[in-house]
Amino acid sequence: MLLTTWMLTGVRTSAMASLMAAALLLTLHAAAEPMRFQGIQLAGHDAVDPAVRRFTAKVTGVGLANKAGRTSTLRFEPIGPGMVAPKRNEMRGWRLTFIRGKMFGRTLWLKSNTPDELTVRNNDPSMEGVSVGDIVVIELIDPKLVDANA
Repeated sequence: MLLTTWMLTGVRTSAMASLMAAALLLTLHAAAEPMRFQGIQLAGHDAVDPAVRRFTAKVTGVGLANKAGRTSTLRFEPIGPGMVAPKRNEMRGWRLTFIRGKMFGRTLWLKSNTPDELTVRNNDPSMEGVSVGDIVVIELIDPKLVDANA
């Protein structure tokens, strides 16, 4: 009987030590750099000022190229919580960043908008390469820098 009690106590102690070791490993893992899994990297999100106005959208169509071959418009639909179609020219002067698609990471500036179409400035690069399904985020970076005539 004494031997059985001693063995069960050892098993409980061993199980408790295993749980503590697992908790320690999870804590260390959370504090370490993001792990890489066969080409996939886990990442966090930068701190974002909640006062910055933003809008996320999915591209539903791309405008036709002009005579010079430059594409400056795209059609979109709002995506994400709380996103509703903007009013005409509400986002004039806002920064448009592609966060999914061939133009990932490219930044352009809006010349005008309608509730379902965006047009970038004439001096910005062409949106050639944008396709249906691409995702964009549009942000009002600094309201004092917005040029109403952009």
